[in-house]
Amino acid sequence: METMHKFNTIKTFIEEILITVVLVQALVFIKDIHDETVKKRRRATRKPYSRSIVGATLEVIQKKRSEKPEVRDAAREAALREIKERIKKTKDDKKAKKAQLLAKTQKTQTKGNVPRGPKGPKLGGGGGKR
Repeated sequence: METMHKFNTIKTFIEEILITVVLVQALVFIKDIHDETVKKRRRATRKPYSRSIVGATLEVIQKKRSEKPEVRDAAREAALREIKERIKKTKDDKKAKKAQLLAKTQKTQTKGNVPRGPKGPKLGGGGGKR
């Protein structure tokens, strides 16, 4: 009976060792998988750098970037003033043309209004979808 007891204790001891070894191996395997999924390659952040684009060389871009805000504001106001003047000029031109057209139409109306007859029926159907 005593030998059986020794055998059982040895067997349980070996089983405990095997179980712990298997568990440790499983945990290590799981940890490796976890590290693979979590660790991703980080991209290095790119530092912004200037380069020329179509219509502007690098020197022009750097000059505009380095100029003072007062200069920018003055240039902006000058551009706005020029645009407003152009709009005003076109409005004046339109008014002058309108006045000429009104004068012409008044001359033609004084010659005599000829009464028109009633319009005829429209031809061509409804013009709908169907």
